[in-house]
Amino acid sequence: MKQKYAFIIILMTILFIYFFFMRKARVIYVHEDEYNTVIVVRNFPITQWGKIFWWENNKDFIKEKYGVPKNYNKGDYSIAILDESDGFKKDTEANFYWFSFEHTDLYCFDEIKSEKRCVEKNILMNIQNGMDKKIFYYIDGKLIVK
Repeated sequence: MKQKYAFIIILMTILFIYFFFMRKARVIYVHEDEYNTVIVVRNFPITQWGKIFWWENNKDFIKEKYGVPKNYNKGDYSIAILDESDGFKKDTEANFYWFSFEHTDLYCFDEIKSEKRCVEKNILMNIQNGMDKKIFYYIDGKLIVK
């Protein structure tokens, strides 16, 4: 009986480690407009530390591959990282729930010519740089300054 519990605990520990630390985030799409950059990702880290760590380790790769972020007004930039979770959707797939005034807010990309050109506006992290070379991370309603 003790072996059974030990096996379950070991299995759960392995799954926990895989789920939190081994998932590789992938950039699915990058969009840039006049004032900000939107990056759509899959399998983004779950923890605040993991999100910031991912950005710090991948910002040079993203800059090299996609040319973003470009510095805007006086060297500032703004990046929103969105979750690709349910994939791209048609812009008519925004859900509206009649009894709760709740609906799915979609972010659509006009340059995509497919019918499925929208993702749910599930913002995982906002990144902004400002004066004094500080980086501002907005994650889950919290501000983290580095």
